[in-house]
Amino acid sequence: MDFETANIDIYQGIDEDVRLTGVAFHFNPGERSLYTGADGTQGAVQRAGWLGIKTEPYKGWHSAHVISITGERGSDLVFEVTRNFHNPIEEDGWLWFPALPQGVEPLTR
Repeated sequence: MDFETANIDIYQGIDEDVRLTGVAFHFNPGERSLYTGADGTQGAVQRAGWLGIKTEPYKGWHSAHVISITGERGSDLVFEVTRNFHNPIEEDGWLWFPALPQGVEPLTR
């Protein structure tokens, strides 16, 4: 499988921020489910997915809270690392973070 490579900025809070250059990444989105509120209104809920970064563990990698990706193919993504039900893991040369994509929408009037 051919993965896109990117420059990745990882914001860690208490540890120093990290910049990775030219590393492969992959995102598996979480499932969507229908939510029905007590008043009968409905909406779709997007669950956290998994963001994989092909790199060796670095100091403080498990404390990442925001990951910004600028890919070679034009990807410009920001992810919030979530820890509600899962923690970051290391597997076969990849660091996997439970993550939700964040977006900015233009203000319309």
